[in-house]
Order: sequence, then C-alpha cells, then structure tokens
Amino acid sequence: MSIIRMWGIRSMKRIIPTGMENSLEWKAAPDVQAVIHVFAAHWRKVNSAWTYPEHTHPLFEFNVAWKGKQRMNVNGRPLVQEEGDILFIQPEVVHRSDGFVDGGEMAYFSLHFGIDDPSLRRSLLSIKESVIPANSAIATNLYEIFSHYMKLSDPQVNNGQGSMVLQESLLSLQASFRLFATLCEWVLSQEPALRNDHTEPTISIARAIERALNHSLNENRGVSEERTSIEQIAASLGYSPAYCNKVFKLVYGISPRQYLSDLTIREAKLLLMDQTLTIEDIAYRIGYREVSYFSKQFKRWTGISPLGYRRLSH
Repeated sequence: MSIIRMWGIRSMKRIIPTGMENSLEWKAAPDVQAVIHVFAAHWRKVNSAWTYPEHTHPLFEFNVAWKGKQRMNVNGRPLVQEEGDILFIQPEVVHRSDGFVDGGEMAYFSLHFGIDDPSLRRSLLSIKESVIPANSAIATNLYEIFSHYMKLSDPQVNNGQGSMVLQESLLSLQASFRLFATLCEWVLSQEPALRNDHTEPTISIARAIERALNHSLNENRGVSEERTSIEQIAASLGYSPAYCNKVFKLVYGISPRQYLSDLTIREAKLLLMDQTLTIEDIAYRIGYREVSYFSKQFKRWTGISPLGYRRLSH
C-alpha cells in the first residue's frame, strides 16, 4: 500500500507590480494553499468467498467494482455496484463489503484521501449521492487517475532503482494533482445543489481562525495555539463555542482547534524549506516560546524532527 502526500505551495503575499500603482483596474486570483493526502490506493483480485468487515475511517474513499458486481452495505443500506460503478464513501460512514455477485474471479480498486481545503471539503461532505455510474463523465476521468495509481503499485515500475523511484514520485504527484482537479470539477458540476446557508457560520469561523494564525505569521509575532482562543473568535461572530464546534465538525469533519493545528503543521513545513530561517525562528513565528516543545510537537505530528524534515526536503 502506498501513502502519497501532496502539499500545495503557499502563494506569495500580493504585491502590486511595479508600474501598476496608478492602474485604473487590477485583479488578482485568490491565493491557494491546500493539502490532499492520498492513502492506500490499491487494486486487488479476490475469490468468491471474499468479504470485508464493517468499519469506519476518517478519510473519503472511492471504491470501484473493477471486475464483477459487488454487494456493499453503507450506513445500514444494502446496494449492489455494477461493474465499473464507483462508490463514494464519506468520512466516518459505517460500511462493509458482502462480497461479489455470481462468484468467480473478481477485482476491486480502492483509494482513500483527505482534503484540508474548507470549500472543497464542505462540498464533498454535502454530496448526497453515493454511487457514481460507470457511464458518467466523472467516472471516465476517475478511471484514468485510478489506472495511474494501479501502475504505480506494479513491481515492474517500482523496482527500487534510483531513476525509477524518481519516476514513481513524479507520477504520484501527477496523479494526485489530477485527482485534486477532478474533485473540483465534480463538485462544481453539483452547484447550486451544494449551497447551504447553514454552513455560513462555519465558513466564518474557519476564515477567522485562519486569519488569526496568518496574522501572527505575517507580523512575525508568535501567538501560541493555547493563546489563540476559539471561544473569543466564536464570541466575535455572535455564536456560542459549543454551537461553533458542533457545526464546524458537522460540515468539515474536524474541530476548529484541529483545523488550526493543521494550519500550523502546514506553515511549519513550508517555513522549514526556507534555509535562511533557524529552527528557533520558525518555532517563534508559529507561536512556540520553547524550541524544544515545538520540536516535540512537530515530531508527534509528522513522525520526524524539524531538522530531519528540513534535511529530507533538500
């Protein structure tokens, strides 16, 4: 099984280009900073006795009946995937496979992924349909991406040689970016059905948290996670902390504090790629007074020390 992490690049702070100070009109696209985590993409051939027990997980999942018809149960609702149908499963949804119809030799493909972008995540969580028909346009685009991941799991592609390892890494990035783009196309095709006024308070909370963190980074002033009060942000928006936490988690699948932690991890990784900054500088900029505590937290988040991550990235 493969784990692929794709980190978006934080765009530069908007600056009016030289010579455009007196322009009558100037437009800039929104800054983009997003993370997609692709996990355990695999293809598997099974026999007629194969089943998979009931379970949940915190990631989105695409499950494809690659060959044969699969019997699935999602949230207690039985359904049959025709050959080529793609089952879309949202985080924490209880599901299981009861095997394939008609026996014989069968195969399926499964891919799990996580998205931290609030707008895209909210839209994916709002999609009600669970099965993408084999003959749909989105299914055609997804098949091509899934085929890329299947090739990456082929031992002939990943044989441990230096050049092949580099090729696999680049192909993984290519497939991940294409998956990200296809997800955006899919949710855009669902509008305006995905619009829901009840999510507006949640979007305001997420943006307020992000602004608070980005302000501390841009001003080069450390504001620790403990001092960044979700309660104060909720009060400024006119809602109770309990309500904000409940609605935010319902729409995004994570708490506001976890969202803030994810932003901190992302900023730390991006700052570690800047060789002009010391580990102490980075710890202070994202809100830690003690570099030892920052190093401990970073290793807990990522499984590697800040210095180790810096060496790895270079």
